[in-house]
Amino acid sequence: MNKLYFEKLADFDRIKEPCTVAVPFPKGKVNNPEFLAVADLNGQVVSQTFVTSRWSDNSVRWLLIHFLADLPANKDKSFYFDIVKEKVSANDISVKEEKTCTVIDTGALILKLNKKGTPFKLIQSDYISYNQEEIIGPVLNEKYHAKLSEPWEILQKGPVTVIAEAKGSHFDEFENKLIDFILTIQVFKDKDWFKIDYKIINKEETEYVDINSLTLDFIKRKGDDVRFVLAKSNYRTDYMKGSSNDELYYMIDAKHLIYEPNEHVPEVFYGTFFADWTDSEGGLCASVYQAYQNYPKALKVNKDGISIKIVPEMSDGIKFRQGMAKTHTIFLHFHDKNETIEDINKRALQLQLPDVAVLEEETYKNSKVFPDIFLHKSEKINKYEGAFIHKTDYRAKAFGILNWGDTPDMNYTRQGRGKGAIVWVNNEYDFPHAAMLIFARCAERRMLDYMLVSARHCIDVDVCHYSHDEFKQDGQIMHSAHHVSGDVDISHEWIEGIFDYYHQTGDRFAYETAIKIGHNIKRHLAKPRYRQNGEINARETGWALRALVALYIETCDETWLDDAEFILSHFEQWKEKYGVWLSPYTDHTAIRIPFMISIAVGSLMRYYEVRPLPKIKQMIIEAVDDMVENCMLENGFFYYKEFPSLKRLGNNTTILEALTYAFKFTNDRKYIRAGLATFNYYMQESSGKYPNIKKEYEDSVVMEGPSAKGIAQSFYPVVSYYVAAVRAGINLEMNF
Repeated sequence: MNKLYFEKLADFDRIKEPCTVAVPFPKGKVNNPEFLAVADLNGQVVSQTFVTSRWSDNSVRWLLIHFLADLPANKDKSFYFDIVKEKVSANDISVKEEKTCTVIDTGALILKLNKKGTPFKLIQSDYISYNQEEIIGPVLNEKYHAKLSEPWEILQKGPVTVIAEAKGSHFDEFENKLIDFILTIQVFKDKDWFKIDYKIINKEETEYVDINSLTLDFIKRKGDDVRFVLAKSNYRTDYMKGSSNDELYYMIDAKHLIYEPNEHVPEVFYGTFFADWTDSEGGLCASVYQAYQNYPKALKVNKDGISIKIVPEMSDGIKFRQGMAKTHTIFLHFHDKNETIEDINKRALQLQLPDVAVLEEETYKNSKVFPDIFLHKSEKINKYEGAFIHKTDYRAKAFGILNWGDTPDMNYTRQGRGKGAIVWVNNEYDFPHAAMLIFARCAERRMLDYMLVSARHCIDVDVCHYSHDEFKQDGQIMHSAHHVSGDVDISHEWIEGIFDYYHQTGDRFAYETAIKIGHNIKRHLAKPRYRQNGEINARETGWALRALVALYIETCDETWLDDAEFILSHFEQWKEKYGVWLSPYTDHTAIRIPFMISIAVGSLMRYYEVRPLPKIKQMIIEAVDDMVENCMLENGFFYYKEFPSLKRLGNNTTILEALTYAFKFTNDRKYIRAGLATFNYYMQESSGKYPNIKKEYEDSVVMEGPSAKGIAQSFYPVVSYYVAAVRAGINLEMNF
């Protein structure tokens, strides 16, 4: 059986705690996921499954498993999963369709969801209920109310959880529309709390929409017999308590973040932020997930109820640019009137920092869903393993509603690419995928959280979800100011990290976004400029080939490879023209650029792995041989460009990936030796343990450090080289 491990976390027992884990399987291993069971030492627990990817033989490639776990206070615990002949049975959460609403009954909550108009008709618990008139919003700019355009769709359903989704727009009293939305609700068996994901999408015709306020209110107006609390935390939770005619309000803004010290890794946890309202019958606690990281955020609570300020009216608001999306997550917890504020706080903290099961490295290795980047424990070299993690931890981080999950690149900024504004990386080189690969190797939970946060930002903000320009529509926008001021270019569209996010979450919007990016790439490839011969086309279309191969692997749809042969022909023609892969530079030169050669090799290798054509193998070996013979300096480094004014040290780690492929084809250790100087320079170069200095830039607070681009670009080339060298028995610290 395969192991699921929960590290020690909360100081209270969690009984039948809803947990989710994404599990990869080897091809042909699992055909019927309905017989996949999860168990602890006491036997099977209730579970349900959702397939997110299949192999070409239709066996399961990635499976999302939801299960109910008993987790002990102040202890770790292991569970196990395997295919069984008979799985423990349990009743599904009840979902019924009525004429005007969808009714979900968890056993602890009843949700009546309107099929049109305002989203909520009734939320009923054993303690307290809210009807349609008492749930106000979401309301945009104080007058545009959320209304559904499509009825609710059940995306997942079983004995553990139900996920429902609906779409709509915001309308004022005159039926003027402003900003679309997707509302996703996840409930859990016998739990008196549930999750709301509220995604706004700007499909308006103007360059941007000023969002001055965005609120969701739960109003009772029952008199003075109420108590209410507003809580925020950094290390310990600070409670502000009120009653009668009091009103509690707190806003998280840039000033709060700059002047509040916080030692947590913020992708994993920062603190709690909730408001609780309780009367003589029961209470409601509303928690805003990652509120600090997604500032500005505010809460207001008084005797009449709770107001969740997704964008506070007292803040500077946000410029929500055309094509952007943004997801906001809120937890609603209904409870008994006698439940203590300390217990309410513990549940709120648990929602901010849920229990997460991690898989053993062998599970990822044996599944072969990722490249061959794994070493046996006895083969690992601790200082290198630690360096991978260190460089990932100590990168820049940015707080802010539109910036959380991205990092600015100060080199691009200093070059003036933002015309005075800071330039955002916008997922260049696919940091989410790098973080997922690191997580698979080390099982450090924060690496998974890095992936989830950065991918969610990319999916929402860095992809253009609306444009009249068909070549911008659904494209991933390259590094630029304000995230969306740049162009869409097939050399800057990455897919794999988005699919990683989908496998871990089952988020349909993520999957659809990846597919749409693929279609955007295909539209670009149909342009006349990409149908012409030429070495520039080969390099640019080579990047596209990476994405198309990833789409093919994910979907098993052959049409994603329709353009592969003509891209391959570009590489062949490029080589035929010069004999080797040279790049036109000045009007009188054609030069070698090791970085570009390595990118070309990496792109071709990805295609070779699904279509092992001998001519591709030969091209790769010849290109790497030429690079080793002509691009190495006497000190063992490769130069930047073959030009007198630019023949400085290149140190680009993509060279290591090209050398690794040549070694795998030939088993000739000369290719590994050729990369020793580059490898050691990268591994010894400290990313610097930055003192976490925070500065305010535009609409963000930035924690200084190298941008995410560096680890995104380098991790796979470096780790694949490292693994190959260790297996070849080469001393990585020897001179070249």
